[in-house]
Amino acid sequence: MKQIVFASFIALSNYLCVSANEFDPKWKPLDELAKKSTTSSKIPGGSIHVVEDGKTVFQQSYGVLHAGSDKSWKNNTSVSIASITKPITATLIAVLVEEKKLSFDDPVSKYIPEYSKLKLRDGTAVRSPTIAECLSHTSGFPGGNMGDLPRNSPIRKADQAEVAKMIASQGLVAKPGKRYAYTFRGYAAVARCVEVVTGKRFAEILNEKLLKPLGMTGTTFMPSLEVLKRHPRYARQIATSSDEEVKAAISKRRKYLDRFVSPSGGLVSKSADLVKFMRLHSMRGKIKDKQMISAAVLARLYKSAPGAREYGLGFKRMAEGVVGHGGASGTRAAVDLKNDRVVVILTQSGSKNARPLTSGGYRLAMELMVQKTELTK
Repeated sequence: MKQIVFASFIALSNYLCVSANEFDPKWKPLDELAKKSTTSSKIPGGSIHVVEDGKTVFQQSYGVLHAGSDKSWKNNTSVSIASITKPITATLIAVLVEEKKLSFDDPVSKYIPEYSKLKLRDGTAVRSPTIAECLSHTSGFPGGNMGDLPRNSPIRKADQAEVAKMIASQGLVAKPGKRYAYTFRGYAAVARCVEVVTGKRFAEILNEKLLKPLGMTGTTFMPSLEVLKRHPRYARQIATSSDEEVKAAISKRRKYLDRFVSPSGGLVSKSADLVKFMRLHSMRGKIKDKQMISAAVLARLYKSAPGAREYGLGFKRMAEGVVGHGGASGTRAAVDLKNDRVVVILTQSGSKNARPLTSGGYRLAMELMVQKTELTK
């Protein structure tokens, strides 16, 4: 009897494994694109997650965690999402606007006095940028990512307040609202504004106000040991270290959570969490039956900012009615606001190497969903 039960369990397990990899034949072109992309040495592995009307219509993972690894990439593999952090930060601001704790049009100087004394690098005095200008990269600060900073940059060893002051002291390269320059600096200033109005650390308030309500339990600035072991970027680094050594390193890093965390690119997340986040927007700010953020407040995030071309507040306008963001680590997340369609593509191959999958896969996934809609009309 035990043998029969065990055999039945094995058969059921095999069935479930096969079923998990089955999908509607219409998605075969996307599957083939992903398989072809991940056979390249430039993309060792990755995943695609497509959701329509709240239902997963395609979800597959490909390849391995990193070159030379024997560990398969999984649908729930956590990655560094890089600049997909930006729309998450901007949405937190929308939550605080909804709560009337601040306004998109507030000058940063309202919360950080040093921003009332800003100057261009030629010494000309200028006004403070607004929170909206910081989120749209039209703050006037010079362009650049955190990764561009030298290792000995004092910004890497300061807290949110100190970083915001340092950025102010370095001056602007353009008058606020006049020029687009993609930069982490405006987001660093906004993160400090958040701390001032809430009295809590940025990472703490992000979790409290947005990540936890959405059920984004796998999204954090400080991943656990278990996550690091399966993280494509870190798994190789810690492969020769004991659990005790890694735990000690994590404990040491946790002490730095009172220091600067990057609100423009520092989060680790997974596809299921990013789907939840993107659907908050296609559901116009609702979580189940609760209106977390009004549609009117969210709409400001998608509107192209003056001088910012196709960039809103934390979101890129990717097509008519479609917004999202990519990340330098080789990630992309997009949402069709009108039709409740979400595409999340994750790699850790770098944006240039991952482009055949992130850009090509995103476009194809959206095309296939549109084709389905046209066939059912």
